[in-house]
Amino acid sequence: MKIIIVSGFLGSGKTTFIKKLSKKLDNLVILENDYAKANVDKELLKNTGKEIVSLEEGCICCSKQKDFATTVMSIENTINPEYLIIEPTGLGYLSKIIDNISPIEYEKIELLKPISIVDYYSIDKIMEEYRELFLDQIQNSSYILLSKTENISTEKIEKEAKKLEELTKAKVFTIHYNDFDKKEWDSLIGEYDKESLIRGDYKHLHLDNLAYENVVFKDFNELGTNLNAVCQNRFGKLIRAKGLVNVGEKMIKVDVVNGKFNVEKYEGKLSEPTLVFIGKDLDESAYNILFKKD
Repeated sequence: MKIIIVSGFLGSGKTTFIKKLSKKLDNLVILENDYAKANVDKELLKNTGKEIVSLEEGCICCSKQKDFATTVMSIENTINPEYLIIEPTGLGYLSKIIDNISPIEYEKIELLKPISIVDYYSIDKIMEEYRELFLDQIQNSSYILLSKTENISTEKIEKEAKKLEELTKAKVFTIHYNDFDKKEWDSLIGEYDKESLIRGDYKHLHLDNLAYENVVFKDFNELGTNLNAVCQNRFGKLIRAKGLVNVGEKMIKVDVVNGKFNVEKYEGKLSEPTLVFIGKDLDESAYNILFKKD
């Protein structure tokens, strides 16, 4: 079983990339780790047709370390896929995740080159606020893919890529993965050199997370008003929100990154509509008023 870790900060676009990568590989399982109490990404990845395994309420680099090792071994022993794609929480230190795989790595379990997804619009902000974590993710990756660059000029993309190249030896792709040809997709699959691992200053983030099930809004005006209120950080600093909610009779996907929210119609099958918020000093009573539906 060959393991591919796809890391990246909260809201960078890991799940969207994994959807694309999963179409390029046969015989694979996806292991989803979510910091929050509910794993929204597991729900979104069900449409890939691949088997999804999840670990919630903690990070596989620290609090879920033992559960993580046991889960990986169980996947190899029971399902035995050719590939295991691991999506850690956006707060996970990549070097520690790699260290946690090492004790269980043997002839049947092999770690391939890790990949990091970096939000084109958030490089400076993440470097300023979460420098140690961000450096750990990009410096221990073999490849860095910039997300959300579909409508950005080559000149601007190369400028941001240069910032990353000054911080890491990883290969930084300046074209969006949607434009990859087969050769470029194949180039992402390769043996990892553990000698290149860099262990930095671990400063774990202790963030609040709130999860709400079966959230219903009467219309888009109500949804937008409530999301706008939390995006302005009136009830604590919101770092990330994601999920699926009902607006009237429509199922809507919600994404919040960098204080901006995006909503779009969700076409996939759904078993557990859930909305998750991650941030600092979140006022749970205020969030309950806005999003808890009895």
